[in-house]
Amino acid sequence: MASLALLAGCSFSALPSVGAAADAQPDAPADAALPPDFHLRVGGLIDGESHLIIKGTTVHWQHYTFAAPGRWSFAIDPITLDGTGWYPTWPDVPNTENRDCNGCQSSSTELPIGVPRAPSTTSWTEVQTRRAQGIVQYPSAANDYELIVLISDQGVGGAAQYVVDVDVKVNR
Repeated sequence: MASLALLAGCSFSALPSVGAAADAQPDAPADAALPPDFHLRVGGLIDGESHLIIKGTTVHWQHYTFAAPGRWSFAIDPITLDGTGWYPTWPDVPNTENRDCNGCQSSSTELPIGVPRAPSTTSWTEVQTRRAQGIVQYPSAANDYELIVLISDQGVGGAAQYVVDVDVKVNR
């Protein structure tokens, strides 16, 4: 994933410092060892239906109908992750649009902070969309904290630029 270098300029909250148990402060709040909350703004040219899959710090697409994210009309446009461009690679079957590939997957990239591995509350905000988006799978211990987000322009006609915010807040 060559996009690690691209993501280095992203603004993500930093992981808290967690020392050894002997170094713990007696006044430290009980949630001091909890992982940080997760925020990701995803943007891109969307045509059809795709799932953005985030597990730990790894993110990739699984695409179902019409042109793959960033691949409409045979162009190759970036997907933005917190404002930084990412060019996922696709199988390019039958062509660069990956049209109607029924579940083909893109390459993945790494994020500096991952979905928290703790009980949490997940939400999304539709910043720029033409139809409702949503969460397909909420992260939990039962699914090894894998988050799946629906990003879809299905049924609207043509492609459009979409921006969706995804937030996972640790239950404190």
